[in-house]
Amino acid sequence: MKRVALILTLLLITLSLCAGLPDALSREGNPELYDRLMSKAKANIHVLPSAQGRAYNKLLKQHDDILMAYLIAYESNANLAQAEPDDLLSNYIELQKLLDKEGLRYDPEFFLSYVAKQTVSDERISAYRKAMLDDGLREVLERNPDILDRYRATASWCVEKLKFQQTSGRDMNPLDITQKSLLGRCEEMQILFVAAARVVGIPSRPASTPWWAHIDNNHAWAEVYLDDQWAYTGDMDAAYFPNQTWFSGLIDKTVLILADGSMPTNEDEVLFEGDYEVVINSTRNYAKERTRNIEVRVLDEAGEPAADALISVMVFNWGALRTLSSMKTREDGSFRFSAGRGAFYLSAYKDGKQALALLPSSESETEELSLRLSSASLSAQNAVLHYPANAMDWQQAPQSYAEDINHRKQLWQAQVDAWTAAVSTTLLQDEASTTLLQDEASTTMLQDEASTVQPSDSLLTELMIQSRGNYPELQKFIARVGTPSQDFMDFLLSYDPKFLWQADHTQLEACYNQFLAYPRDADYPAQVYYPTMFYEELSRPFKLKGSWQLYPKSLIRKGKDDHAKLAGIIKRLHKRHKIDPAKALQGLLRLDVAVGQKHLTNYQFRMLTISALRANGIAAEYTRVPDNILVYLDHDWHYYDAIKRRFPEAETEAAGQSLKLSITDEAGLPLKIADEQISLTRLVKGQFYSLTNRFEYLGNGRYQALIKDQDAYLQFGYRISDSQTAVQVLPIQAWDGSSELKIVAKNYPRTWQPADPEILALFDPETLETASLIILGNHDQENSLRLLDRVRERSYLFFGYAPSPTQTMNYRVLDTWQDMVSQDSSHAIRSITLIKKDGSWLSYEGRWDKLPD
Repeated sequence: MKRVALILTLLLITLSLCAGLPDALSREGNPELYDRLMSKAKANIHVLPSAQGRAYNKLLKQHDDILMAYLIAYESNANLAQAEPDDLLSNYIELQKLLDKEGLRYDPEFFLSYVAKQTVSDERISAYRKAMLDDGLREVLERNPDILDRYRATASWCVEKLKFQQTSGRDMNPLDITQKSLLGRCEEMQILFVAAARVVGIPSRPASTPWWAHIDNNHAWAEVYLDDQWAYTGDMDAAYFPNQTWFSGLIDKTVLILADGSMPTNEDEVLFEGDYEVVINSTRNYAKERTRNIEVRVLDEAGEPAADALISVMVFNWGALRTLSSMKTREDGSFRFSAGRGAFYLSAYKDGKQALALLPSSESETEELSLRLSSASLSAQNAVLHYPANAMDWQQAPQSYAEDINHRKQLWQAQVDAWTAAVSTTLLQDEASTTLLQDEASTTMLQDEASTVQPSDSLLTELMIQSRGNYPELQKFIARVGTPSQDFMDFLLSYDPKFLWQADHTQLEACYNQFLAYPRDADYPAQVYYPTMFYEELSRPFKLKGSWQLYPKSLIRKGKDDHAKLAGIIKRLHKRHKIDPAKALQGLLRLDVAVGQKHLTNYQFRMLTISALRANGIAAEYTRVPDNILVYLDHDWHYYDAIKRRFPEAETEAAGQSLKLSITDEAGLPLKIADEQISLTRLVKGQFYSLTNRFEYLGNGRYQALIKDQDAYLQFGYRISDSQTAVQVLPIQAWDGSSELKIVAKNYPRTWQPADPEILALFDPETLETASLIILGNHDQENSLRLLDRVRERSYLFFGYAPSPTQTMNYRVLDTWQDMVSQDSSHAIRSITLIKKDGSWLSYEGRWDKLPD
């Protein structure tokens, strides 16, 4: 009887929910949309594992409406395969309640795309709507009928739940953030804010610039729909006024701003449309009337229009031209899109032929550009890219808002303190443990017994604290296996913190067993212990002989050495799995799901290959270079084409050849540049991919790197200012292979840097102890003499490599400097200023404007 009563109760709840569904979201009220979404939902379910497919089909039958059809249709089938259907049902029920409370305020497609949509990025589906409403958002919803007030209250609530910390690229879902970490990078801020806004009925979508044009790095944020237009919010602390955040004054420097949707409107400028999302060009929402209309035409070698050519918009970031977005040309070889005023490169590719051209910054409303495809290597590029700024009228939020934000931050800290206190109580109650909390945040610190803490106890305490709200899972892990080894605890503390925040006790145990299976070697890469391959969710572990393991037995292969194992692994994987994107699940797959799939996409297969290699003790890494992974063999990293089963570098004539560079400014002075300003890249289908080759600094502006790819492109660039970037792209094929490649960096922005140890070693200890300002050059060197004019009012020493025919104040010949010049005459033109600041030496090469003090 009790069971019958429960079924009747659930049925009544379901019927009441269905009764409240607006006509526009019902089968009868909107048959065209219903048919389209239901067809898409069923097609999505069709490729799922059978158990998952039955569960989602049941949901469709029980809730035969547009809302349920959309929730299933517009989540990737990979995400559905890894989700709990009950979580999707929970979100559906909360959306029904929202509609019952507020009605359908927007067009059905708009509501579905920006309020009903469950995921924001690549995070796992979770039942976050009810949990977040219970955690404070219900009050936000009920107390703020005005949408702007609701937006501000939602932003303030998010401040209470998340503090910025740079982390790895795997996305946490909203409940990971609010219940486990309270920390995250900009994409977690985006995920939390967009999800929270949708929970309270505010249309919201993720926006980003994949790469900034004027500075190195990228950024992600949220857009919200207020007053019938899209507005942005970047940092939740600056969310009182829409369209006002730290990058507001930099909009004109940005080339493209992209937003994600699912069912676009006629007003949207769509750059790309996939099965589950559309990439929308949102630049015009930011740059307004300053937006440029770009009209591109791609021609083949005969000068005829090239249809379906791939166009990539590129900016210089972290040492290379990076792709912001790629689009395909129409039948007439054209493509039109909007862009900001900043300069950028356009690449075109089709059938092995390519082109590259610069589109400079300008104030023109319309820019036209033609690209002609060629089978030849790209020509060298040497340009200065300009990025204008725009004026920003900053508004001041009321004092009450600042006070509220401060209170929210205190609530954030209180939750962190509560976790720390809970860890403290747990450890102190454990009779087998002598661990005492040393963390300043602990309210139970016992200073008088601190001397009894052993290293392993201290590490365990640190590990428990760093696991934050996930510490109960760490407790379960320790209860099962005992206190783990010190090496493993060191590994966890140095590895991705998200693993500590997200892993359950079985995943921790599986990672530990992998660690124990391959004893740690200081000279061997730690990647062999990593539990993830790329940005996928943590895999569910496999139970073998009573213990949890990262990998199934089916991946283990025998071989006389790592080369033989690699051959056997890749042969077996190609036999068991087929690379067929049309039949594969779409999206990132956990390992436990991937091993059961016959059909995989290219990148899913590569991720599975990495898993199989690590399962056999071979360190491997994911790389964005198409078809390739990185494998550690013979004490070095190698690119390996997992699709063609070969090492590409073995087929290049330039394998093992040393490229030597000389980098100077326009005056011929040698430059020591930052590592991120230069890179070797491979051009694949019109896009550049950075290689692992690193340049070794030889001193005096000289560098060398081992070239393993003759088709590589050397890229070098630097920020002259926040409005100018210098870029050089050089095809390695143009280098004759014997001489030194000379690069001149015009207008290179020199700055005061910590002094080079090689230069400091020229002086005896007494000089370095007593002196505070040193000019190193020569008595007849122009730059040296100009610098002397600037320091004559100060106490200084002047060193050269040759005697002066006339008496020069404070001048001395430095024998070690003389030897350096004799060995390499290019040092003779150098002029270096050294100044002691706060007990440390700083240096500047060339002419400076002012001393650092």
